[in-house]
Amino acid sequence: MPYKINHILKSRLVFSATLLSLLFLIATAHHSSAEEIRQTQKALAVRGHAVITAVPTIAYVRIGVVTFNKDAVKSQSENAEKMGMVYKALARTGIAKDKIKTVSYSIYPKYDYKGNTALLTGYNVTNVISVTVTDLAKVGQVLDTAVEYGVNEANSLNFGITESENEKIYLQALAKAVADAKSKADTIADAAGIRLDAPGEITEEPPAQAGPLRYAVSDMMNMAKAERTPTAVLGGEINVEANVTVIYSYSLRR
Repeated sequence: MPYKINHILKSRLVFSATLLSLLFLIATAHHSSAEEIRQTQKALAVRGHAVITAVPTIAYVRIGVVTFNKDAVKSQSENAEKMGMVYKALARTGIAKDKIKTVSYSIYPKYDYKGNTALLTGYNVTNVISVTVTDLAKVGQVLDTAVEYGVNEANSLNFGITESENEKIYLQALAKAVADAKSKADTIADAAGIRLDAPGEITEEPPAQAGPLRYAVSDMMNMAKAERTPTAVLGGEINVEANVTVIYSYSLRR
C-alpha cells in the first residue's frame, strides 16, 4: 500500500514538473516571438506639406474719426456728427449697415504739460469702425469717400477670404500634404531598400486661418492726396497651408 502511494505521488510530481516545463517553454517562446516581432517592426515618419495660393475676395478697412474740444460733451457731439456723415457716404458707395461695426470708442483728456504742472486743455474722442468690403474694386473708393466726409484716422486695410472659402481650399491643401508625405516616403523606401506597409498613424497639424494681407492705409491715402489721384489698392495673394505627419511601418525587402 505505501508503495502504491509513493508511486502515485512520484507520478504526479513528474507530471507537474513536465507541465511546468512546457508552460515555461511556451512562455519563453511567446516572449521571444513577441520580442522578435517588436524588433522587426520598424517605423518611418515623414512630414507632408502643401501650400495653395488664393486670390483675396474680401477686404476689411479700419478707419476712424477723432475730434477735440475743451468740453467733453461737445467733442462727443462733433464726433457723432462727423461719423454720421461717414455712414451716409459709405451707404452711397453701396456699403450696407451690417458691413460696418464699431471696434473702439474712447474719450481721453488732453493735457498741456508745463514744468511740473498739467493743464487740462480738452478731450479727444476717437471712434474707430471696421468696414467689410466684398467688392474689392470699391476699396479705394471707400477710403477716399470716407476721408472726404470726415475720417481723419486710417488704421489698417486687410485682405482675406471668407471662412467657407478658406475651408474648401484648406481641404485641397490637406490632400496635397498627404500626397506629399507619400511621395517622400516612397522616395526614402526606394533609396533604403525597404518595403512600406499601410500608414499606421496620420496626424494633422492644427490648421491656421489664412493670414490676411495688411497694408498701412495712411501711407496709401497720403500718397494719393499728394498726387491728387484716387487711392490705388491691390489685393495681392493669400497662402493657405496644410501639414501632416504620416508614420509608415516597413520591413526589409527579401
